[in-house]
Amino acid sequence: MDTFSDNSRCSSFEALNHDPNLSRLAKNMFQKTNDFMNFELSSNLMDYELIDKMNQTASKSVETMKKVTDDIVVANDEINTKFDELEPLMKELQEIEATVNKLEVAAYRLDAFTQRLEEKVNIHLQKSQQT
Repeated sequence: MDTFSDNSRCSSFEALNHDPNLSRLAKNMFQKTNDFMNFELSSNLMDYELIDKMNQTASKSVETMKKVTDDIVVANDEINTKFDELEPLMKELQEIEATVNKLEVAAYRLDAFTQRLEEKVNIHLQKSQQT
């Protein structure tokens, strides 16, 4: 009689007429294989979860940087507008400064002239008082 015909409904891993030591070793091997596969899958899952968290953090950082950049662009536009508004006034101030510088030079010349004139008048007055 064929020994396999009696076991047609059973798995080859079921403990029928197997060596108990072999069954124990096979069970141990399958348990360790199961543990190993669970560890590998869970570590991959943890890696994916970490990558997901990193992506979310990076996305938030990019959103924050975009907002800051948008604020800088708005502020820069405001500054450029104010500069454009002030530019004619700055030109006018430069013209006034140039005029003030010319007046200052003229005032120094006038002061020097009046000092020389005063000296001449004083000399003339001294001569006229002596005579």
